[in-house]
Amino acid sequence: MAITYLNKENPRQNAQPLVWVVDSAYTGERHARIGLAERLGYGYDIVPMPDGDADSYGQMLKHKYTGNGNGGGVPLLVISGTGEETTAEIADLRKLFDGCLFNIYLASILPEQHHPRLCEYDLIASPQLIGTNIITMVGVPHQLTRARLATVYQQHESIFNKLPRPIIGLLVGGNTRYCNGFNATHAKLLARRVAKISKSLGGSIVVSNSPRTPTAAFTALQNELAGLSCCFFDWRQIETSVYHALLAHADLFVVTGDSLSMCSEAAFTGKPLLVDLSDNATETYHREIVGRLVDYGAARPLCDNFEPWTYTPPDPTEGLANAIKRRLRETI
Repeated sequence: MAITYLNKENPRQNAQPLVWVVDSAYTGERHARIGLAERLGYGYDIVPMPDGDADSYGQMLKHKYTGNGNGGGVPLLVISGTGEETTAEIADLRKLFDGCLFNIYLASILPEQHHPRLCEYDLIASPQLIGTNIITMVGVPHQLTRARLATVYQQHESIFNKLPRPIIGLLVGGNTRYCNGFNATHAKLLARRVAKISKSLGGSIVVSNSPRTPTAAFTALQNELAGLSCCFFDWRQIETSVYHALLAHADLFVVTGDSLSMCSEAAFTGKPLLVDLSDNATETYHREIVGRLVDYGAARPLCDNFEPWTYTPPDPTEGLANAIKRRLRETI
């Protein structure tokens, strides 16, 4: 949908856009939205999710907009997407901010039956869809940048420099809303496959879990890797910077296919990425989207043997940010 933000005679036509990130309880969705906002470079605020009272929610955001001295005309970018179902409520904001709103929907995973109001968004970013006003991504947006990787690499050198090389980064997700096969049995099998690769290469394994990793599965994985050169990072006990430092220091990655964000972050490093796409522990949609990373050349399905390869790292966050800026230049 092409929109005109400002009258060409309006002195505010060159005003820097406001960017609002709609919050989410889903870690990957929240980081994707914030990562995009950071890449845009305009600054941003996090606004709460709709609370069920559409009128009060809209008026709260309208007051926030005008309270910043924006009587009208300053472009407003709202970034929301999959996670909690807020498609209709955020689409409703058009009535309050008509003429200045640019609504962005980040779709990490979409079911085959799309929300009927998705077409009302100005731009949809998706690794699954193609079409008008859709940016088709390889992977999903995240908060990593080259500068960030360089900073955390130095910040946590003392942890990783003492580990035998090569370092295998084992990034473990877990169960999702539609797939709960990541249990202790699957974790043991995954650990055995990674151990076989590690033994063939030498080096060490660094494991990082996530909020969705079942405790019993993580314990089983730890027990199965006992006796190897291996260390474990529990997300509840480490800073995010340590996880990012693992991405910077590791030489190759094994990632569970249930986490599109971890797969995309690992691919951003440009290092070999092996993905566990077991049917019992991943959804069809996950396998489809990770398949695009495979087709691109950034990832390969996990197997018992490892042969190194190279590729140009995909950067869906930067590509999306640039597309949004082009759209703004065209419509303002």
